[in-house]
Amino acid sequence: SSTMHNQIGEVFRFGNLGDIWCHTHSLMTLRDAARAACLSHAFLRSWRCHPNLIFDHGILCQLRHDLASTVNHIFENRSGIGVKTLKLDFSCYHEPKAYSYLHRWLRIAVTPGTEKLVVLSASDVAFNFPCSILSDGNGSTIQHLHLVDCGFHPTVSVVCMRSLTVLHLDHVGITGDELGCLFSGCVALEQLKLRRCSKITCLKIPSEMQRLSYLQVSVCHKLRMIKNEAPNSCSFDFLGDRIEISLGDSLRLKKLDVLCNNVLRYAREEFPSSAPNLENLSIFSCHEVANTAMAFVPSKFLHLKYLSISIAVAYDYLSLVYFLDAAPSLETFKLCVLTGLGPTDKLLLEDRSQLRQMSGYCHHKLQTVKISRFCSSKSMVELTSHILENSVSLRCLTLDTTNCGFRCSGDRSTRCSCLVRPWEDDEAVLVIEKYIK
Repeated sequence: SSTMHNQIGEVFRFGNLGDIWCHTHSLMTLRDAARAACLSHAFLRSWRCHPNLIFDHGILCQLRHDLASTVNHIFENRSGIGVKTLKLDFSCYHEPKAYSYLHRWLRIAVTPGTEKLVVLSASDVAFNFPCSILSDGNGSTIQHLHLVDCGFHPTVSVVCMRSLTVLHLDHVGITGDELGCLFSGCVALEQLKLRRCSKITCLKIPSEMQRLSYLQVSVCHKLRMIKNEAPNSCSFDFLGDRIEISLGDSLRLKKLDVLCNNVLRYAREEFPSSAPNLENLSIFSCHEVANTAMAFVPSKFLHLKYLSISIAVAYDYLSLVYFLDAAPSLETFKLCVLTGLGPTDKLLLEDRSQLRQMSGYCHHKLQTVKISRFCSSKSMVELTSHILENSVSLRCLTLDTTNCGFRCSGDRSTRCSCLVRPWEDDEAVLVIEKYIK
């Protein structure tokens, strides 16, 4: 193929056979390159130039009794060479003395030229990532940094990561001020993910981070405020308690995912003004005041095309019409009921004339609607009937009586959806036949 010819041509542009072996080895996985190194001294020399060292959980668990020999020997042979990609998963090591090797290997492997660094430690070991290895230009070429279960305490004088584009911190002990020190040297950052970082109380993202396009903040329990002044953020995911969120100049924000308690009414009232150009909005509400109708608000989601709402509590689903009406450009609407509780307003014996109607609303561009875990709830039937009667462009309506998870016909799972209460599915089908068809 042309791709193979291009790769062969690239290999033979090198000046000597040793360089050819090094490049060939660089295209192999770490395991295959190590096996090839056992065949000859020439392969062994090129193995020592392999640019990627990936020691994942399975490999390091197998070698837990050989750290001082096998793994340490690999790193000692690379002293002064460095790597492009380094992954060290120490999550299976709970003895503090093993982390002396981790410190040593990081100092050997991280050099100018390192592009990706992933370090995972055990959650019950007090390991602090050695920020000093990022000084003297060693961190200047790192583009991707992912740390899990460790302390991370950068300072302005030590850390400068001007090439960093992706930063992912998971269960990392770092304060908001320390993040600020890191941000001052990370003007190229494009993606920021913070998960379970419990020492952060205030997250401030400066306007100098003009390339930041994606922000994810989840389960940072002590966080009280997010102030994002990055001018080009277009996607924001948030999971946690309701906090103060300032999106600054949010005109470029196109995609917003929010999971927290009592967020439906807040989202309807606040998001149209704070994020006026949203095109994709997903809301996951773990708790809402049951059956509290959503009030009419004049502001609109003028550009919203995709809306997904997942609710884990009984709710007056008909009031979601206010949400639909606020999005005149809406094309796709998905509703998923996450609760395992039965509906509090079953509709089996009532006359159709008793169903509520909301007149004066028309959803001109709505084309696709899916309701997962459709049940015999009166308000859900009312919402569905409203959509059918007031969506002139509707092409597809799916009423799924199973869970929002996997289906028997899905490619991602070999198991069927769990039917918590199978008789409720029968009731839902009866309701569909009586009130929807």
